[in-house]
Amino acid sequence: MSGEELQAFIDTLPAGPDTISGLLDFIEDELYENECNHSLQFAMRFMMENRLNFGKITSWLNENGGYCDCKAMEQIAPKWRAKFGDD
Repeated sequence: MSGEELQAFIDTLPAGPDTISGLLDFIEDELYENECNHSLQFAMRFMMENRLNFGKITSWLNENGGYCDCKAMEQIAPKWRAKFGDD
């Protein structure tokens, strides 16, 4: 992606890149200790604790294959981390 394409992509995100990275890190940490119940329970907790726009972020997760916490980690996290360099 060129600089302009990357900025256009970032502008479409439901929250800033640091917030999305934090969300994915939080979900990953929770799934390390707990099984996925096939909902966005951990994502919702992160959104509530950080007073984020639940509808906007949930819609973005769903549109990108993150219908539950484990699917967010399978479908979104690898691509996100490849693009933004998170480990």
